[in-house]
Amino acid sequence: MLQKGGDPMLTSVVIPVRDTADQLLYTLFSFNLQFIGFEKFEVIVLDNASRDGVTEKIAGFAAHYPLQCLRFRRTLPLAELLNRGMKQARGELIIFLSPTMIVPREFISVHLHAHEKNPRLVLLGLNTRRIYSVYDPLFSPIQHAECKEWLENYPYIKRPHSQTQAIRLLEEGQIANGQAFPIGLPCPEAEKRLMIKQKYGAGLSGYRWPWTLFSTRHASLSRVSLDTAGAFKLLPRVEMERDLAKRLIKKGAIFQFDEKLTLLGQEWVKRKILDRPPLSKKNRRA
Repeated sequence: MLQKGGDPMLTSVVIPVRDTADQLLYTLFSFNLQFIGFEKFEVIVLDNASRDGVTEKIAGFAAHYPLQCLRFRRTLPLAELLNRGMKQARGELIIFLSPTMIVPREFISVHLHAHEKNPRLVLLGLNTRRIYSVYDPLFSPIQHAECKEWLENYPYIKRPHSQTQAIRLLEEGQIANGQAFPIGLPCPEAEKRLMIKQKYGAGLSGYRWPWTLFSTRHASLSRVSLDTAGAFKLLPRVEMERDLAKRLIKKGAIFQFDEKLTLLGQEWVKRKILDRPPLSKKNRRA
């Protein structure tokens, strides 16, 4: 069983977001479909000074579970944002998740049951498929071409009626009935992880660099493990994640791939986000 330190019956999902409001609404809807009781988990959205009305759209969303949104008026480094989210979370189990990830119905249950078996576990996301849930006119040329071809293959998905504004393409029913999951496109990062899993197993036996696989886009660990290892440090995203992962390993954490879940990663416009520590005064003068 999970150790004491928070509410042992509660799982906290921490989602940092900036300017992906429409994708986030699909993600939040997928939590309305969870098999587990809605009182067993909470979702905390960290609005990192978004400019697309994230907080306002969340206010109009009908969540079946406890949902709170923390709005930050200035853009924070990702490390500081996640640290604030952890302080706000009430659960003993913490799941970090990207705002663009649509989760299957068994998402919370799988994470919770895995950690009940091993409280030292760090459960890593394994399989993800990509989907165009929202058309955005600011897509790259490659995304435009891929989205057009993808829509031609699935005529029951809504077509964008405008080339100048963002259009939501999925119906909630297509998520609820599982129709969206089989039509996802391959994800290069997931394919790399699946190759590692095929060679080393889900438990990563013999794999020398498990810290390189820790990502706050999909991972879970106990509050006790986080408290023992310490907070995220102000570093660029990948360095920040690997730094925490190394400290977790030193404190006895066991890294393992999740074999039971396939998430849908929604395509979005890759804008520059602030994930680095602020420049020192010396660097500013330079």
